[in-house]
Amino acid sequence: MKIKLSNEWPYQLLFLIAVIFSYVNFYELSLAVWLIILFITVKRYYSKTIIILCAFYFALVVFGITRAFFYQHNLYDIIRDISYFIKPIVGLLIGYQCFRSKDNNFFLTTIYVALVISIIHFALLANAFMTYNINYVHQIRYYGGYFSDFETYAVIILIFHKKFQLNLSTRERITLLTIIGVSLCLYLARTNMIQFIIISCGLFGLYQLSKKKIIIISALILCGIFSYKIIYDMNPSRTATGFENFLFKIKNAPKEIYDPYVVNDDSPRFHDNFRSYETKITILQILNKEDGGLWFGNGFGAIVNYGTTIHTNDATQVKYSPILHNGYTTVFLKTGIIGLIIYLASMFYLSFLGEKTDDKYLNNVKLLINSTGIFLFISTLIFLGFYLKLDNKSLFVGGLLAYYEILNKEKKCIK
Repeated sequence: MKIKLSNEWPYQLLFLIAVIFSYVNFYELSLAVWLIILFITVKRYYSKTIIILCAFYFALVVFGITRAFFYQHNLYDIIRDISYFIKPIVGLLIGYQCFRSKDNNFFLTTIYVALVISIIHFALLANAFMTYNINYVHQIRYYGGYFSDFETYAVIILIFHKKFQLNLSTRERITLLTIIGVSLCLYLARTNMIQFIIISCGLFGLYQLSKKKIIIISALILCGIFSYKIIYDMNPSRTATGFENFLFKIKNAPKEIYDPYVVNDDSPRFHDNFRSYETKITILQILNKEDGGLWFGNGFGAIVNYGTTIHTNDATQVKYSPILHNGYTTVFLKTGIIGLIIYLASMFYLSFLGEKTDDKYLNNVKLLINSTGIFLFISTLIFLGFYLKLDNKSLFVGGLLAYYEILNKEKKCIK
């Protein structure tokens, strides 16, 4: 397999570095690297589209800082929240700035970057197997990682290779799909399964509704409900290992989003539905204050009191948290209902961005952008969407937008 470097290789390398550091569980370091890359790759020109998209997230930053003046939050907590909330802007701009011409083919770059990530993933797992003799699903995820949105995108692009005009031989495509696909499966991530399904449906054009597509979507929903019912009736054990443990997580997924009856009693229900507990106590905390927090939030620096010490996946213990698993809850805590409206508007903007054209290639790129916007609605419920410390979707979206604009501009010049 030959990997040909284009004239854009410095930007491809910087994009690779940005993606790699998004997997590093040391937020201060990864953000510092992102900021350096941001300043190195600054453009002279930015489109109206990327400015509007970044403006949504910038508005949330301004709103959160303004609301912080109404409280006596710790300065460190305020600065930390600012660093969390600027991450989508930084990621979108890095992705956008790294793709400057058609020579840097966005889809090939994504695939080769995902290949590097996959090899690193295999190396981490191999070391864990040899060093710690891991046997259980939670151990595989602890040492190898809990998800990989970027590799999911690469697998989707390889599967839908005809839509993206990939200049790869069948042998190259199968090799890449096998390596990246196996790596992706080893994350055993429900969110990546959902990501794959949502974006694949988008690329099939199922969200451009017609009578036939409504029937197909309805059939898929019924199949999903039926499959969930089968898993629910199987009653997989929460203490099981291997694949049964994965099935239990699927069964428990709806309650993780919101379970109104979950309480902090150190029971299995509490630990299984901790995300739901976070949402519940955040809403109660805001409603118990008659200071406009419902509409405007408690500003940057606001934290949630769990009421007890919680053990995290990072092997730390916390009682107060500034950032929650649910992105909507986090935005609501800092900026209230107004902030939620702004955040939802950013996803709507992405989901309906671009115009349908007679250029199939351009239209397929547009579908990928729109499908990602739809996926963000779901991923924000579980893993904070763009606001997750390990997120790299913003890099992908920023690069994809730049490439879409390059193709669109080229098409207009030909006309």
